[in-house]
Amino acid sequence: MLARSLVQLLPPQEKSPLRSWFRKLGQLTESEKDTKMRDEYMWFILMMLQCQKIREPFNKNPPPEIEPLRDLVPAKVYEEILVANSENMTWLDKTNLEQEAEKVESDRYKTCPAGIFLENQPHPQEGIICYLAAFSDQSYP
Repeated sequence: MLARSLVQLLPPQEKSPLRSWFRKLGQLTESEKDTKMRDEYMWFILMMLQCQKIREPFNKNPPPEIEPLRDLVPAKVYEEILVANSENMTWLDKTNLEQEAEKVESDRYKTCPAGIFLENQPHPQEGIICYLAAFSDQSYP
């Protein structure tokens, strides 16, 4: 609902392809995997709408078969949208931290298995994947 409302703020030429994407994503209901994939796409579309930048592949009609987001969206576009929304993400991180402060201490350190984490990340067509840890002097509750 929020995404459809935000589409109204876009130029007319960008509205039609996004509406086609919404219809296509609305059909992804057959399995839990489809639902998760739909949710990932909607999250990314909302991120684009927040910074009012509609990038490929969402500026064209959707393909007949929907692939995982990491395979369809170029890494450069993915990075551009995340950087453009970094201020929003900071606010979201603070909100999430406040909510997690109320949880039990043992729940705070639960992590997903490394294999599942890596499966959900964008994969480069050539090259390697490198993750690193970043530290901050910001204090958390």
